[in-house]
This record gives sequence, structure tokens and C-alpha cells, in this order.
Amino acid sequence: MSHHFDYPQDETLDISDAYCFAGAGDRRGPRSVFGVNTSPTYGKPWNPSAYYELKIDTDGDYVEDITYRATFPIGSDGTRYVQVAELTGAAATNRSASGRIITPPNAPVGEVVECHHGIKLFAGQRRDPFYNFIPFPVATTKALATGTFPDYDALRPASDSFANTSVRSYVLELPVELTGRRPVHYWASTAYFDTGHNTWVQVQRAAEPNMTTFFDFANGLAHVADYNATVPTIDLEGRPAHPAADPASGIWGQVRGNIAAVVEAGGTWGNRPHRFPTALAYGAWAADTLLPNVLTFTPGTVANWDPWFDVSNGKGVMEDIASNIIKMVVNQDFSSGLEPGPLLDYFPYLAPPPAS
Repeated sequence: MSHHFDYPQDETLDISDAYCFAGAGDRRGPRSVFGVNTSPTYGKPWNPSAYYELKIDTDGDYVEDITYRATFPIGSDGTRYVQVAELTGAAATNRSASGRIITPPNAPVGEVVECHHGIKLFAGQRRDPFYNFIPFPVATTKALATGTFPDYDALRPASDSFANTSVRSYVLELPVELTGRRPVHYWASTAYFDTGHNTWVQVQRAAEPNMTTFFDFANGLAHVADYNATVPTIDLEGRPAHPAADPASGIWGQVRGNIAAVVEAGGTWGNRPHRFPTALAYGAWAADTLLPNVLTFTPGTVANWDPWFDVSNGKGVMEDIASNIIKMVVNQDFSSGLEPGPLLDYFPYLAPPPAS
């Protein structure tokens, strides 16, 4: 349940995961993989009228400098294609901008496509690489909402609730000439055009796991009616000058407060390796670690998202991210005990869908 189960009305716009990690480098240098999975459980085809976007911030201001926007037109014979536009600068933030098409004409889905600038593309149905035992995140969500401490051991034994399910994957592998070698911030989004209001509407944005499923930002302190429709720069609004003690508001304030209440209930705020003096101080550290909700990745390095152990570099498709986000909430080491499913050791790295 990385970003699973915060259902939009159109499940083909439902982001289940966003990820970025190192691809196979070549003689020109490192290559980086950026991807998004949508349509969880059954992997239904994409909405041909929607945008599926990979957004990259290269200068550290949490505003996208490059957007790779995928659309999935259907030909007169019913064949589905994929088209990717590259938008840079001010156009990267503008859904009315057209950008430069980097895909060849009638680029097929379900195949690796060689694009302009040395970019590789894959868009197709894949096995969902995410693994988790649903009672664990359900218990975590309840604990955050009620200020209680979850009893995960009472829920064991765990089994993979996502085994043999499918998603629709949109994956790019970019050369270092496009990303640079310095850290970048990454997130993914989906959007549709609202003809009644003549505007594009963002349906979801995703980066780190569970931020929209664990926290009820609409009815909590943040009072943000639709967090999925926002941008990363909103995430730090309301952070005070003295975050460990001063009153806070907004998304940041709610994350601090909800997590502080959980570790207060469990008496875990002073646990090693962090050992904070108060529950609120631990909550502030957790909020600063998790927000803004982007993935930070240094091209050419090994991706691993385990921020409780002070490792936040990209997010792969085999690590136990469901356990790693729980550690952040309870300030304890935690493991589901589950193992990743099959993957490929070559692009697009995600395994084919399970047999129906």
C-alpha cells in the first residue's frame, strides 16, 4: 500500500508507486530509472485522455525543471500507442504546454522503445513489485488517526497481500547528460482535462510511500481538502522556526503531530538510534525527514529508501518500503518478514505480469 488504495474515481489514474534508481550505465556514464505504476491489482490500460507524468527537480527548489508526460492514444484500428513529451523550464509546470515529442511515431506499448537523447522507454503491464501485508498499514493508519500505538505482532503471521497482482508501468531510463550528477528530486503525477471547467486537474501525486494513505490531511490539522492535487512546495508550509517545540500547522504540522502522538503512546521517542528528548522532537525530525514528499536521488549511486536508518536515496522496486515507513511512524525497527517477488536484471527491470 505504498500509494495503493487512495482511490480516485478512475482507477487507471490511481498511482500505486513511484520509484527511481540506478540503471545500467554505459560508456557515457550512469543512467537513472524513473517510473510510475498505475492501475493497481488488475493493471487496466491507461486512460487515453489523461496525462501520466514523471517530474524531476534539478536545482533543489522542489519545482519540476523537467517533465516527461506520457499519453496513450488509440489508433483507428484499436491499437494503443505511447507518446512521451519532454517539457523543460517553465513549460515543465504547465499542463497546457506541448513540449518536444521524444518517442518515434506510433511507439508501441509492451515493448522497449529507443527515444531521442538516448532515453529508453517501456510502458506496459507488469507484475506489481510492491509487497506488504495489508493489516500492517491499516493498523498504522488507525494509530496515526487515534494517537495510539499499534500492536503488529498480534497481526502476524504476515503474507503478501499483493502477490500475483498487476499494474501498468511507465518507465524511463535517462542518461547522465539529462539528469546531471548532482542530487535530483523526483515525483510522479496523473491528471485529466475537466471539460466543464476547461482546465487540467491533477488526480494524484506520489513519491514516498503511504503519505496519502496514512495521513488524513482533509480532516486533520492540515485542512487540505485534496492533498493529491497539490505540489511539493506546500509540504513545508506551517513549519515553525523551532520545529521541536513551537506550534505548527499545515501538512508539516500534521505529520509532526500525528507521529508524535504515536510515539508518545508507545513511549518510543527516546529509542536508539535517535534518542529524542520529547515525542514532539521526534515528530519534528520525522516530518523533516519525510517532507517535502519527493524522492531525492544521486545519479550513479545505489538507491535505498530507509530513512529511519538515515538512508534516503531514491527508492527501488525490491526493498521493503512498507516496513521502512512504519519504522518512521513508531520509532522502532520493524520488518514484515516478506520477500520481494521476481524482477528482471535489465530494463525495464519489472517482471512480466503473472499468468491470468
